[in-house]
Amino acid sequence: MLMKDSQPKSWWRPAHWPKIKINLNKIDSARGFHRGIYYRDYLKQVHEVWKPSSYLEIGVESGATLAFAECRSVAVDPQFRFHGNPIGRRAETHLFQMTSDAFFAQRNLPTFFPEGIDFAFLDGMHHFEYLFRDFFNTERYSHKKTIVALHDCHPTNSEMANREANYDRRDDATTRIWWTGDVWKLLPILREFRPDLDVAVLDCPPTGLVIIRGLDPTSDVLSNAYGEIVGRYRDVTLQDFGIERFRKEFPTKSSTDVFQPAALVNFLSNGEH
Repeated sequence: MLMKDSQPKSWWRPAHWPKIKINLNKIDSARGFHRGIYYRDYLKQVHEVWKPSSYLEIGVESGATLAFAECRSVAVDPQFRFHGNPIGRRAETHLFQMTSDAFFAQRNLPTFFPEGIDFAFLDGMHHFEYLFRDFFNTERYSHKKTIVALHDCHPTNSEMANREANYDRRDDATTRIWWTGDVWKLLPILREFRPDLDVAVLDCPPTGLVIIRGLDPTSDVLSNAYGEIVGRYRDVTLQDFGIERFRKEFPTKSSTDVFQPAALVNFLSNGEH
């Protein structure tokens, strides 16, 4: 199912972070900060150890994480803002400066990845319905060993999980430059509608890293239920859901424990290597 185009992820990024007045009495629970391997370092290790043959990235922006890939790559972003050279020594990199919805509607991914996607990193627009579509559109081109990583799905407080970036209305100054939006909703959605998936949340700073294994390219469960799911979750906030409940129901796994090569391979292969 392809819906209306995603907005550029960079539209919300201010030219400078605003100065705000801090009210410590209103700060949403600050404990629970992720203390594992920084998410970019973890993604780099996945590339170096797992050695995918095909890589898809949605939400590329500066190209920092795209630069880790050494294989044939497809990169999608409405507005690339590369810093340095994210291409490196790759022989083949396909850049699509468009929304992810437009990409899936207009391009034939098997043209670039005839054997499917080995590894995908989805970090586009921070509204859950966009990431939701990116996930099930990506899954269509998966295989039994495909790994999908999702970013920003485990916020440390409810302020950063607002659908609006609201930088100038934050009480917690320590996290005001982070905006996860409401993509945290993917965790309860996948738990309910796709219990067959193997979903792990790693404690990668600053806002967690979700690793999904066991994908099924033939599944249409999520696309068929898209309208129902969006209707049910659209107006639910993390404050409504309860951040302590969220942390209890979706605990994090130590990224340090599954970072070294042997442990990482075992983790990504779900113990089947």
